Amino acid sequence: MKRSLLLFVVALFLFVPCAWALEIVDLSVGGEKGYLVASWRLTDVPFAQLDEALRHGVPLKVIFEIRILELRTLRRDKEILRHQIVREIYYDSVKKLYFVQFVGLPELPRQATSLEEAMEMAGNLRALPLLPLHRLRPGKTYRLMVRCILVQTITPGLPSRVLRFVFRSGKIESDWASIRFKL
Repeated sequence: MKRSLLLFVVALFLFVPCAWALEIVDLSVGGEKGYLVASWRLTDVPFAQLDEALRHGVPLKVIFEIRILELRTLRRDKEILRHQIVREIYYDSVKKLYFVQFVGLPELPRQATSLEEAMEMAGNLRALPLLPLHRLRPGKTYRLMVRCILVQTITPGLPSRVLRFVFRSGKIESDWASIRFKL
């Protein structure tokens, strides 16, 4: 009896999806100034849990994985682009402000007064240039795929139970959002 109850509880934790399911919505592509550009929004973010970890000094990385594939009928799809965009959010308890660092860009961190505002800056991208339009062939069909990964890493000296309370393995992933398009 106890063994079957234990197996049921283990199976429940393994097969029940995480309560926090990120989602990328309003994915769109277009052309602007000779570049293929994309836009999207990130929804279903667990703000309360993330805010608790941020206030304990655990920074949050927002990572977007982007892929563009040329769809081919009798052959394997050809990968045109594989790219990552990283944003880092951290909380300054003295100033009581959130900071959003655009990793890889020569910009100062942007300030926000709430986590919702910081996630708006980090998670909602508008007209993001992906690649020059001349790299794509007219008449061919392409697929843009985007997913988001929220990662909180523990620096040495911080209690790991804060992170384990918020995330199972230190990260939350969205499913791949995709859109087909032609030039």
